[in-house]
Amino acid sequence: MKRFRLFLSAAILIAVPSIANAQAFSKDDPVGAEQVFVTTTAEGWVSDRTVYRIVGKEESAARTTLTLSQQSSVKTAKDSLPIETTLTVKILYTPNSIVIPKENFAASASMVEEMFEGRKVEMSFSGDDPSVPNNLSVGQKLPDTEVRATITIEGINAKMSVKSTDRRITAKERVTVPAGAYDAFVLEENSTVKVSVLILSQSEKESSKSWVVPGMGEVKTVTYDKKGKLESTSVMTSYTK
Repeated sequence: MKRFRLFLSAAILIAVPSIANAQAFSKDDPVGAEQVFVTTTAEGWVSDRTVYRIVGKEESAARTTLTLSQQSSVKTAKDSLPIETTLTVKILYTPNSIVIPKENFAASASMVEEMFEGRKVEMSFSGDDPSVPNNLSVGQKLPDTEVRATITIEGINAKMSVKSTDRRITAKERVTVPAGAYDAFVLEENSTVKVSVLILSQSEKESSKSWVVPGMGEVKTVTYDKKGKLESTSVMTSYTK
């Protein structure tokens, strides 16, 4: 059971890079542009402070790929010491959408290896690349997405999936965050992280409401547990170019 709990924690860590879609860069932003996001729990303490910085940019006739440094300071409890992590993730801008490549999940491999005291971790991925269209409208339904992973640690295989369902645009409104005021669409969705190890399995469910700026990304996200109780609020606190 202890090993299963470690696999579940590892799966949550692997899922963390998918939150990179919480950044809100434009494809026209230069290398060096920086954004800071702060997540506050329902109890009022800061659980996460993440700095996103553009460290690379590749352009072609049809798309732009930004490489981001994602530096996070995460606390699992109010009085716990923060866990410092640095990941490198990519965001793909096409004429139609912003895409989060599923390979971003592999960025957490080093953290998982540390959790398992340096044991070699192997991962393989399948499924969808989560994305958000550039052309949004109220009432629009977005496709479900699912990223699946196989994690192998010392011959033990675990299966993980991160699934987003019931994705829909419910409103268009002006939202104000510490970094500024933006015209945004409200995206509501449900998500489930599921982990299976041998005959054991466990799921973590939540729902979220995000304020998405077309062509950029999410400037604010509010998450709720499976009973609809507020869990956290994440906002963009600064944006420098």
